Amino acid sequence: MHNTRNGAARKLLGALLCTLAFTACQPAPEAEPGEEAPATGAGEQPVVYGNDDRKDVFEHTNATLKARAEQATVALMSPSDFNASNPNNVTFNGPNLGSSENLCTSQRFRSDPTAAWCSGTLIDDDLVLTAGHCVESAAECGDTRIVFNYYRTAANTLKTVTTADIFSCQSIVVRKKSTTGGRDLDFAILKLDRAATPRFTPAPVRAGNTALATGANVAVIGSGSGIPFKIDSGGSVRTPRASTLDYFVATTDTFAGNSGSGVYETAEHTLAGILVRGDEDYIGSGSCNVVNTCTETGCNGEEITYVSNAITALCQATTNARLCGSGPPPTGGSNFTFSASATASATTNTTNKTVALTAGQKITLGTCGVTGTAVTGDSYLRLFGPSGTEVASNDDGCGGRGSNLSFTATQAGNYEVRAGCYSSGACSGTVAWTLEGGGTGPAPSSGSFAYTANATNSAQTGTTNQGITVAAGQSISFGTCTVTGAAGTGDTFLRLYNSAGQQVTSNDDSCGSLSYANYTVPAGAGGTYQVRAGCFGNSSCGGTVAWTVQ
Repeated sequence: MHNTRNGAARKLLGALLCTLAFTACQPAPEAEPGEEAPATGAGEQPVVYGNDDRKDVFEHTNATLKARAEQATVALMSPSDFNASNPNNVTFNGPNLGSSENLCTSQRFRSDPTAAWCSGTLIDDDLVLTAGHCVESAAECGDTRIVFNYYRTAANTLKTVTTADIFSCQSIVVRKKSTTGGRDLDFAILKLDRAATPRFTPAPVRAGNTALATGANVAVIGSGSGIPFKIDSGGSVRTPRASTLDYFVATTDTFAGNSGSGVYETAEHTLAGILVRGDEDYIGSGSCNVVNTCTETGCNGEEITYVSNAITALCQATTNARLCGSGPPPTGGSNFTFSASATASATTNTTNKTVALTAGQKITLGTCGVTGTAVTGDSYLRLFGPSGTEVASNDDGCGGRGSNLSFTATQAGNYEVRAGCYSSGACSGTVAWTLEGGGTGPAPSSGSFAYTANATNSAQTGTTNQGITVAAGQSISFGTCTVTGAAGTGDTFLRLYNSAGQQVTSNDDSCGSLSYANYTVPAGAGGTYQVRAGCFGNSSCGGTVAWTVQ
């Protein structure tokens, strides 16, 4: 159910192929080399069971599900699928659903745009859960945009999407798409290029690792056939698969493009699964197509990966306070084990671990050359900085096929170790590291940036943003007034967010209509903070934001 990544030419070709042979429009996910093919229904697409229960977000009556759609649901697109030339009003490219699928005039949602090719759910500040077949490699991750607010607010009105609602895929944290030992798994967790909070709110994830009950009501939210988010709360669990707990089968009304959609149990409205496979979408009716409709007990049902599988993989790979109940690792050095294959030299399918470093601190890590290490096969290690940029890597250290590298941090923050294997080979081992030096924050610093803005809703949308490294105990002063070099016109509004994406201070009118604020970073915090510059209300303004850290 993996929608092909589309340029304009590929979309046109796809439309022609759909006209000639509809079943060729959306290929099912293929098994990776060395993996078994996916199980039941892998070559088919989703469908409507009984009544078509899909509703636009604005017309759904459940406030909690509406909030999940508005705050936690995302559409996966390519850069060519939208036009961001106006950052305050992004528009979507491509045909509407009626044209794309050659739908008969009686069919619903014919005028909706079809920009998305998969769906997903925000589960942490900067983590999105989707299907493993939606984003299969680092290259595909780099070409993926994660779009919030892709829904209708009225029958003929789309929610205004700005560039602040569009994120890039920085990396694949964990991913699985294979059948092993009778368990068919298909999931991926993507790391965004920046925190989506507090602008958006992660969906709560169902706790534990137990099967849903047969007949339990479930709801799905996503971009079926690529159209703006729809909520279907009329599904029920048909087959729980309690003996394997890999996926369950339900009667959700879902389509290609719903791949990766969040599926919620409706007792507490927690995220229970990820839509991955199902029956055929549309069937011919004369010269056009209609939605394929099955009875509630007919057809194969839609297959939904239990969310616990993805969370377990995440917690084995890294630490996460919200999802795993664990914080950053200790700073005195540590280790983790890994087993991997087909990682393309540690660029995909890696095992990842977060390490907190202070400025000036040196980390030495490896599968060799550090106490506690071990390696079988040809390992490959990469180290990424707080901004997500690779800062060091090593293939063959220690005179063999193990890996070893050293790096001295130039800024405080969370660094990520990614462990994999050379090329497409298989390997395993223990990565260990030691830390030395550092322990202090960066030296005092200062800087400035210019901006012009309008209609920012008091610096909550369409802002100009600047990342600034600040350590625990340091104070940052910033403004369009008071700080040397600051200037402004109009009614400016400034906000400061910490490295977790949480607002820590803001100011509107410190110096008349201009802004100034000061904030001291508490113990245990630090990293890259972000100043967001905008204007009061929906007015226009501009100026120079100057800042000092000391």
